[in-house]
Amino acid sequence: MLAIAGSVVAQSNTVVGLDGRLTQVDNLTYYGRRGAAYPNGEIGMAMLNEMCNPGSVTIPWYAAMQSNHPKFGFLLVRLSNDRLEQISDWSFCKHAFTSTNYTGPCGPCQNPSTGTVMGINCADTYGAGNNADRTWLGPPSEIDPWLGTWNPVGSYFDIGDPSQAGYPAAADGNRSLDQSIFDSVDNRVTVDEIDLTTAGAQYYYGLQLIHQGEALANRGDNNAHRGFNPSYGGSTWSFTNDEALEYGSILTRWPGAQVDEGHNGNDDGRFFVAVKVTPLGGGNYHYEYALHNVDNSRAGGGFRVPIDPTATASNFTFGDIDTNGANDWTGARIGNEVVFTAPASNFVEWNTIYNFGFDATFPPGQGLCAVDEARPGAGAMWVDVPTQVPSGATYATVSSYGTGCGGTQVVCDEAFYESPSLSIGNGSSFSLQYSAGTYTLVPGAGSWIAPAGATLSLGDDAQVARTLSHNLPHPGGTATSLNVCSNGFISIGANGTGYSPSVSTFLGGNPFYSALWHDMNPGGGGTVWFDSNASRTVVTFDAVKNFSGSLTNTFQVQFWATGDVHFVYQTIGNNGGSYLVGYSLGGNAANPGSINIPASLNSGLTMCSSAGTPDTSLTASARPVLGTTVDFVLQDAPAGTLGGISILSATQVLPGVDLGTFGAPGCSLYVTLDDIGFFPITGSTGTRSFTFPNAPALSGLQVTTQSATYTPGVNAFGFATSNGLVMVTGIN
Repeated sequence: MLAIAGSVVAQSNTVVGLDGRLTQVDNLTYYGRRGAAYPNGEIGMAMLNEMCNPGSVTIPWYAAMQSNHPKFGFLLVRLSNDRLEQISDWSFCKHAFTSTNYTGPCGPCQNPSTGTVMGINCADTYGAGNNADRTWLGPPSEIDPWLGTWNPVGSYFDIGDPSQAGYPAAADGNRSLDQSIFDSVDNRVTVDEIDLTTAGAQYYYGLQLIHQGEALANRGDNNAHRGFNPSYGGSTWSFTNDEALEYGSILTRWPGAQVDEGHNGNDDGRFFVAVKVTPLGGGNYHYEYALHNVDNSRAGGGFRVPIDPTATASNFTFGDIDTNGANDWTGARIGNEVVFTAPASNFVEWNTIYNFGFDATFPPGQGLCAVDEARPGAGAMWVDVPTQVPSGATYATVSSYGTGCGGTQVVCDEAFYESPSLSIGNGSSFSLQYSAGTYTLVPGAGSWIAPAGATLSLGDDAQVARTLSHNLPHPGGTATSLNVCSNGFISIGANGTGYSPSVSTFLGGNPFYSALWHDMNPGGGGTVWFDSNASRTVVTFDAVKNFSGSLTNTFQVQFWATGDVHFVYQTIGNNGGSYLVGYSLGGNAANPGSINIPASLNSGLTMCSSAGTPDTSLTASARPVLGTTVDFVLQDAPAGTLGGISILSATQVLPGVDLGTFGAPGCSLYVTLDDIGFFPITGSTGTRSFTFPNAPALSGLQVTTQSATYTPGVNAFGFATSNGLVMVTGIN
């Protein structure tokens, strides 16, 4: 069966071709206990994971205190009394620090000969000991799970733990965490011993992989889990595996539960909802839900379930990951909904599971529950998730799922540079003209601005982060701070303090403005100025001395609130050695090769991150009300399409069947092939109409649909698939 997302569902920082895959979660290990005597203490744990790179680009792996590297979240759940619930804390997350790049489950490794990236097809393992090392364990609240981003400046690693002396340390992007204060449990996956002693329970442990810029379509193998048996031996705990590795939300370990997902368009991530409905007799039913926030950064602050106007609801229950009853959510019937509301201190954050239950005097039907977003941000105020509800599903609904394929990317450079020698000279300038997510390299449009503002205390091979007085739009998004390095470059996020220009660092790290990357030492002479107001920020290197010799350099970079960036040079103390001048979007930008910048200013060279032609998509003209006709409209068919195929099915396939093995990479089948129809394509659009019978007995029926185009040459298979639509029929 086929499924799709009605519009292109990709977060704003998607890196095309970036794809990490968990291939193993294993070796759950005990590291110590604290508190009262067994079984009333709590224990610290860690687990092993292996991953590999099945994508088409290398994966950034820059150790903290740089921002772009994989992050791992950990989770333990218990299945008991037909209820699946989380028993671990909102665990600290592992910040991966180097990739060993060996040939493993993804095939022959294209070894990049550096641990700062994971090569294509390469693999890497972090043992339980590595994942237990508090050097690399930081709070999950600092990570945006939808974008995969993390800011080291002001982080836990940077300012330290509240329990340590001198807290907080300066938010300067340098490590200040004192690990000597930790016991054997602190920051590791933490579980109350009593939760591991439930008779007849089943236990599972899981790991979630987060990458900066990984598309939603590639995240199906980023959550993996397996079963285990806990055992206490009198002084220590041991854990043996008892069920094989599986992918997806760990909610799928709940036997007989219906598990569905929803997400906030392209603005934020996914909630999974599992439900079981148990008849109680006398027309009463118990509804039990588990809500798993996988990668929604705004968190869940409310859970709403529609209920039939004639029904009553009672016996509301709630479960979270702590033992503090004062912060429990409250449940009540409000209008025609059962509403659970969170206090401000206890949202469903990413990589956590909360439980909700109630009794109702109405049998289950298919409908949509709603998860209210807890914090303001881009996108809708709530996320709809298909599930079973006590409303008879009399209200027709339609929602999209999955992603389409067949689109293309804009052909443009994501970097330009000249190195190791320079054609830039004294008195020269150039500009990056910003428009709609794109830079164009043009002749210099800026004039020298007298140095002013704050002087930065930069010594040799040093950097400092500074907050802007304005937002800075750029091809990778919007920046609010800049990192200034003593060696002549400025970054959005940290890129290290290397004194020797490195093309791989320039292309692979964070957005990089290299005004004059060379071995310089402001501590040996000269001043670096930082001047920011509401309209522009100016970073000036004023007579800054080279590390070797007596020559100095005077230049500045002007960042304007419009997005334009001007590079202006007065004097360059060229004493030989390597230089690099240019701009890189980072994130493993393609290497365009060195150019002559002055000779390229009128060449139309562009740097961008925007998409070209969109992927094929499917929408419905109306809700599937019984007795009405709905048009299923396929849009953005690739050029050269000869016709369309429409599939109707009673079955939804998630996460979808990967059609890459059939020669259609990036395409998926989301429905079973129950009813197939054909329709013409005019331009890039085609429509199949379907009339839903006017039969009240069909109210609550779930129908899914997906379309595909026959487009010879779009891929080896010759077909491009859309997202899917899931519909619940109703009488109104």
